[in-house]
Amino acid sequence: MSFTESQNSALTATGLLAYDVKQLVRYLKRNGDDDGGFDISGLVGVERLSKSRRDKLAGRLRVALSQLEHATASKPLKINELLARLTSVADEQDGSQSPDRGLLPSPAESFESTESTPPPTVMQPKDLEVSSYHELMEDGGRPVCSIPHLSHLLTTPAASYEAVLPWLSDYLDAQIRQEEIKTVFSRQFTRWWDFRKSQWNNRGIGDNEEGFSAFLEASRSRWRRTGAHAMVSASSFEETIRRQWQQKPASRQLPNGQGFSAYSEAVRRRLRSHHFTRPLQLKKNPHQQTKWTNWLEYLNFEQWWSEALTAVAESMVEEENHQPWKRLLEASRCPSREAKGSGGTSAIGSSAALGSTQTRWHPSGAKTDDLTKELEATRADLNATKKMIDDFIRDTASYRLAETAAYYQRLRVEWAVEEARLMEIEMSQSRRMAKSDITVDTTEKKKRRRDDEGKVFLEPRFKKTRQ
Repeated sequence: MSFTESQNSALTATGLLAYDVKQLVRYLKRNGDDDGGFDISGLVGVERLSKSRRDKLAGRLRVALSQLEHATASKPLKINELLARLTSVADEQDGSQSPDRGLLPSPAESFESTESTPPPTVMQPKDLEVSSYHELMEDGGRPVCSIPHLSHLLTTPAASYEAVLPWLSDYLDAQIRQEEIKTVFSRQFTRWWDFRKSQWNNRGIGDNEEGFSAFLEASRSRWRRTGAHAMVSASSFEETIRRQWQQKPASRQLPNGQGFSAYSEAVRRRLRSHHFTRPLQLKKNPHQQTKWTNWLEYLNFEQWWSEALTAVAESMVEEENHQPWKRLLEASRCPSREAKGSGGTSAIGSSAALGSTQTRWHPSGAKTDDLTKELEATRADLNATKKMIDDFIRDTASYRLAETAAYYQRLRVEWAVEEARLMEIEMSQSRRMAKSDITVDTTEKKKRRRDDEGKVFLEPRFKKTRQ
């Protein structure tokens, strides 16, 4: 089976819901057109999502669109059309057509969308997670936890997942949380190489083949560790990995035209508040940097994204949080809702109204006309209240998702800072141990020299004479 064929499976709506914001941005970029629209007709299983989960997916897509505009500085994207298309896909799939209908994604899309779920005929998902863990370590990344710890989280649902919290996107949704825990190392691998590509882009040499070659070799090694040797040897493998590399976001942190020196200064300025004791030594070629400098540059990458996500959330506060809240308050204080004349009742007083009607029964058991009218008014009032709350939840959904994305990104930055502190400690300990070894070695050499100097060499008693 070729590499392309092994990855030929459609992306599901549930799988897309488990994507973080950066993965959604890549998904939208792959399915965008020149007019700012998006074709998501290949998304399978939308009709199987509940309304709340469909709304959640729509909200996440809106946040991803905001990030896409931020990253590409493109013209305004057709957000409303995308959400309408999402509903249209759901309606079509919910009809008489097969739920598995739809366009299959390109080989690159298939590979990326199933990176954490390789073909069952080749390997198990856990194999890819283990290989991703080791490849992260090989390239200087820092896995968020150990392999045994991840196994413990997967086999013990009640276990605390605080260790992997920076790599989750919605800890309240148990299903999403479990899927993200399962794929934490592979998602870290993808994120790490997003950063690796950004290193070249921010140096103005994004078309350098050296960066792609490193990604290709890491990808080969990653899949070989799972036993997928035939897939790695397939002629389509390199082409697919190249597409993945090309589809990774540029993540340029400065406007075009600003060179490496400006970028270096921006990185130093962003990291200054952390007061690291070891110096940052950025190189024009990132492959010439130490692991320490690479990690600090990665921290800068995550912090830059944190600033961007926070800015998006803050830009939505007034229109998509404060205004909906004001509308909710105004609707709840509407005089027509507070008035109790002509059978009306307030939402808060609905329960009391229902209780008070128990005294209006005739001995024969028949209800009075007043009771019927009051029950109808109460029902209408409750329905209006429910609509009011539903409208508020819908109108603030995008803001809450943007705020959540910014929150988790801040956690990721905090995690990266803590890892940098650990690296400083590890390097200090290594230096002390090396210094201790040198001291011991020097002491032993001096001792051996003193011993040698104190030796008395006796001449042999019998000398061989020349004949």
